[in-house]
Amino acid sequence: MNLEQISILATGGESDVVEFKKSTAGLKSACDTTSAFLNSNGGIVLFGVTDNGKIIWQEVSDKTKRDIGNELAKITPRADVEITYINMPDTNKYIIVFHVTTDSTKRPYLYDGKAFMRIQTNTIAMPREYQNELTLLHAEGALSWENAFAKNITIDNLDTKEILLTLKEGGLNGRIPNSYVTNDPWEGLQHLGLIEENKINNAGLVLFGKNPEKKYPQCVLAMARFRGINKSEFIDNKRVFGNIFVLLDRALSFLNMHLPIASTFPKGEILRKDTPFLPIVALREAIANALCHRDYSFNDGSVSLGIYDDRLEIWNYGLFPRGVSLNNLNELNKSIPRNPLIANVLYYHKICETWGRGIHMIIDECIKAGHPKPFYAQNSLGTLLTIPFKYSLGVASQVNAPTTLEHNNKKLTKRQQEILHIISKIKEGSSAEILKHMENVNLTDRTLRRVLVELEQMGYIGRVGGTRGTIWKIGS
Repeated sequence: MNLEQISILATGGESDVVEFKKSTAGLKSACDTTSAFLNSNGGIVLFGVTDNGKIIWQEVSDKTKRDIGNELAKITPRADVEITYINMPDTNKYIIVFHVTTDSTKRPYLYDGKAFMRIQTNTIAMPREYQNELTLLHAEGALSWENAFAKNITIDNLDTKEILLTLKEGGLNGRIPNSYVTNDPWEGLQHLGLIEENKINNAGLVLFGKNPEKKYPQCVLAMARFRGINKSEFIDNKRVFGNIFVLLDRALSFLNMHLPIASTFPKGEILRKDTPFLPIVALREAIANALCHRDYSFNDGSVSLGIYDDRLEIWNYGLFPRGVSLNNLNELNKSIPRNPLIANVLYYHKICETWGRGIHMIIDECIKAGHPKPFYAQNSLGTLLTIPFKYSLGVASQVNAPTTLEHNNKKLTKRQQEILHIISKIKEGSSAEILKHMENVNLTDRTLRRVLVELEQMGYIGRVGGTRGTIWKIGS
């Protein structure tokens, strides 16, 4: 754009596609309008032009450019805004031009968390109903994203072992015909619907790509363990990239690391029984659902999971399909996947159930384990699953937790397991009484006392009395 074109625009005045700003003092307001243009048919914002179309120019410094970049970065999803600086000869004064083009498949565009729309020369906040409608239209258009070709992707970019394993698992699980099982990865992709017109589609790359994030940065999982019940302090924070199988495996490992395990010794058995705090089958289903049903057309977002002292939250970009709402979620009895190709592969692998059954299973398994009922929530961009805990995991709140063999997932040796089982069986006793029940009659009293101290330090057992008359019992 040149000065002559700007003069023509200024003479024509503001409109539904043209906005004037005297200077970047009105930058935030200009970004509201940029959001509005992105949510319609695009437009142009001119800085250095008054409301009545008079060109007054403005000075531009490095700070001006940084401020512009920082504010435009608040627009989500990432917007296509071309910035031009038209110089007034022999001065440091410019006309700044925002040339806004839009992609209708990404609407609604938000600036600083809010959506705007343009009505004639006015920029207004977008009504919630219209924003929801745009979001739903976007969601429906995104259903075809997985079917689009993954450009410049060949079989060499995929994990062929995982492809063949999927087919084998699907056959063993009775979820695909045995005739689909093959040793040819390309043929396997065809059976799975991941090749069209002899090209690998996006679903194939997201599922089996060796490094899918190189093409699609949205193939990412953000994980955090927070201290307390808000995000003010991290205990652990990780961000991992990869295909769906890699992300699922890393998510389960992270949860296993940070969630406690209840350890018990069933009556009449020597070996300890470990029971996860949250049911593994529910966790796997919940994470797989988030990875499977997210809106992959958002390339700026990620699936995320956050562990707080009182709950687990799993967030994904993407809304429920049309016809499904928070009000009728409990009555859902059929699968309506956003990405059916991806969903089918995870179903063949027996990683997740059909969507309707999977939601009920998550809720039922958590309630069965004694936790409050999980629940879903949505905003304009995505879906949040919250799984409340039956007791707090915080150090200050451990008194609310079971007091015997809970919340310690350290591995015990066979000798430690045997001694712990004996104490659990006899309720309490001295080292001499414990030794009588040991299978290894040659175990020395000194060795026994060392193991008892180890179990005490791990929090499994406690002692009563002095050095000579010590009695050991379950719990601290």
